[in-house]
Amino acid sequence: MSLTTRTPPPSEIGPALGQRQRHWLGLPVRPATEGTFDDVLSALPHFGRQPFAMASLNGDELGINSYLDMVYRLPIRQGERPVPVGVVSKNYRLLDHHQILRTIQQSMANRKLDLENVRVIGEWTIHGERAHFSIIFPPEEHFTVGTVGNEDEMRFRIEVFNSVDGSCRLMAIAGWLRFVCTNGLIIGAALMQLQQQHRQQLEVEELGRRVGEAIESAQSDKAKFAQWMSTRVDGSVLVPWIDDDVCAVWGVKAAVRVLGIVTDGWDVEPVGDMRNRRPSQIKTNRTSEVPVPGVDAPVSNLFGVSQVLSWIAGQRAEISEDLQWRSQVQDLIAKLGV
Repeated sequence: MSLTTRTPPPSEIGPALGQRQRHWLGLPVRPATEGTFDDVLSALPHFGRQPFAMASLNGDELGINSYLDMVYRLPIRQGERPVPVGVVSKNYRLLDHHQILRTIQQSMANRKLDLENVRVIGEWTIHGERAHFSIIFPPEEHFTVGTVGNEDEMRFRIEVFNSVDGSCRLMAIAGWLRFVCTNGLIIGAALMQLQQQHRQQLEVEELGRRVGEAIESAQSDKAKFAQWMSTRVDGSVLVPWIDDDVCAVWGVKAAVRVLGIVTDGWDVEPVGDMRNRRPSQIKTNRTSEVPVPGVDAPVSNLFGVSQVLSWIAGQRAEISEDLQWRSQVQDLIAKLGV
């Protein structure tokens, strides 16, 4: 199964028609590459490090900082030059994206998963210093929640966020991807979230062990979804929850959108005066010509509410905000109190 997209040169980078440009801490994100592990690995840039130094003004001497190193991207094509991407301390352990992805690949192989039916999606910043991987598991019963909608399904996946320049911590999270709307739902806490930035004591093998633990948790996630699908909610509960809890966490504009989607399935934007008004008191206009995919409005159970929240969170163009908002969905669901 080869689904690899062509990786365009920098001159071609930009949002596709109808899509927003993704960015990550101020840097544009290249179009995603997807396929097998090997497909994505073949497109990933490699990195190196060297002493942080510069030539003197007369060019005769080289000044070296004895405390810092420079991280650089290796040339991708013949004739290219290395590109510096960051400065790190001498004791910083550079975890190459390849090493991270290979570790997960090996962990899955050790558990006899069909790697040819694992779908990997990778996106990274313009020079590759920050990378996000989505590893979608094979279509086996253990990793699939079916009959979500009309011939719709969700698939278990692991997401990994990494940087080679120390700009973000290595993080791995387990969750589920709903195909009809590409909603990514995070379940539970992060598998791994380093509190220190790639120090020497970090053992990358720990990531492989955590991946194994996540695989074992997939069945309990499915039980939670079944519970959410069978738990009814109505407007008398949803409206005050949106006015209070959702608005407090995500702000009034996002709360207005949540209310619009759970009510009739269409994404909306607020219009008119919003001052001193609760989200349910604000007028709206629809923002698209089609309803939000995968929403059966009016939403009547917890699972449907979770999908609306995941949709709103997934619309964030900034990757770090997308992750933060999706991480808050489960807590917001808990606040419904039904």
